[in-house]
Amino acid sequence: MDRSPHFYNILVTVPSSRGFPYCEFADPSLLVPAKQLDSVFTPSYDDTIRQFLDTKLNTADTRHTPDEDRYKRSDVGNMTERLETATKNEPSKKSRLLANPDIRRWHDNLARGSTNTAEVRLRKLGKFCEDHGMTPMQLAELAMRDQKAATDLLEDHVTQMEGQGKAPQYIKATITSVKSWLYHWDVEIRRKIRISNVDSTPTLQNERVPEADELAELFSRAGLRQGAIMALMSKSGLRPEVLGNHDATDGLAIKDMPDLAIVQGLATFANPTPKINVRRTLSKAGHSYFTFLTGMGAKRVLAYLNDRILRGDVLAPESPVIAPSHLTRRRGGNEGKRFVTTAVIEKDVRDAMRPRFAWRPYVLRAFFDTQLLIAESHGRIAHDFRVFFMGHKGSIEAKYTTNKGILPKGLVDEMRDAFVRSQESLDLEGLGRDPLEARRDEAEGRIRSMRPDELARVLELLDDINGGNTGSRSSR
Repeated sequence: MDRSPHFYNILVTVPSSRGFPYCEFADPSLLVPAKQLDSVFTPSYDDTIRQFLDTKLNTADTRHTPDEDRYKRSDVGNMTERLETATKNEPSKKSRLLANPDIRRWHDNLARGSTNTAEVRLRKLGKFCEDHGMTPMQLAELAMRDQKAATDLLEDHVTQMEGQGKAPQYIKATITSVKSWLYHWDVEIRRKIRISNVDSTPTLQNERVPEADELAELFSRAGLRQGAIMALMSKSGLRPEVLGNHDATDGLAIKDMPDLAIVQGLATFANPTPKINVRRTLSKAGHSYFTFLTGMGAKRVLAYLNDRILRGDVLAPESPVIAPSHLTRRRGGNEGKRFVTTAVIEKDVRDAMRPRFAWRPYVLRAFFDTQLLIAESHGRIAHDFRVFFMGHKGSIEAKYTTNKGILPKGLVDEMRDAFVRSQESLDLEGLGRDPLEARRDEAEGRIRSMRPDELARVLELLDDINGGNTGSRSSR
């Protein structure tokens, strides 16, 4: 809706003392019947106003309650219920920017390489222009007319952001975004714009990976979905955007976990160290790869999936591994989408960490990499395997082995065995378990992974042992 001063502050209600709707302006003395709107507003606003009135008539007077967060107290304990309120159909900043065909063309060109890059650069460009009171088109016109003035503007912006204490990488991302937009107009900024300590990462310099007791505490603080997300990141090395991309249109699906099966109405893994396939569309490096999940990580994922099944969720091959919460009432622009956004994935992890830990969600993936590095130093896993599980393309040698589309079964089995040897370094929170319980779990895992002929042989041995024991007792 156009926010013209003619009707910017309109509130429409049906007062109990009048039989007709009226428009209330900032000045309460100005009461104009709805039938006289044609004489108040110009004809170009007529349809907009009438549509606005149609959505507002016969509603309660909610002028004293904020639009974005209205609640009413229910009669059941302390539960609250969000009121369904009329929302302003205002376009977002992104929508307003992309309404321009040139900005859309630039954004789409970037998105063909990386949708995430396109989204980030669009936001950075919009913020830069907003800070300087201009539109992206005005910025492009300035650069084409006077390239020196545009370059000076960039240099001054760097000085301003450094004065505000912005991180060097944040400043670099902003300048890169603006340069990309200007290059779309064949304007190349040739001057070298320097940023102080550009390679420093002040937010990461004091960050470390969790210790065993901290990891156990972190998982104890988590809900089922949070625990599943953290397990997939810390015990499989998955990036948050693999679980759900930036706009919730794709993410890790049930079909990407080939060892998952539904048996008697419950989810289970056929292999104690399940395989996870990462499709090319979810991979940051643009290639398909796979990783594995540790035993304790598998238990946390199964606990979450079985909770969904018991709540009535049907797990089909296309179903998301991490799904929107059943408590979510409205999802805005993501309404109806099966997956959740990367931002929601990261928020879930951050909520589990706070206020106890100040880590970033990405520290869980750093934990996975660090622990496999320790396992590599002990000779449990090959370097190329560790790089592959992290989703990196690796060395030139790896291009001819682990980066092929379909790997030989023998190589996949060796990679799984190496992961199994290394999972002791990943399941740190389970090191304090009862040794008998750990052995029982290990035995159950081996039995589940046996082939039918191997299982039959074990049963024959058990029968022989039981028979021998019976005979020895009878002879006593």
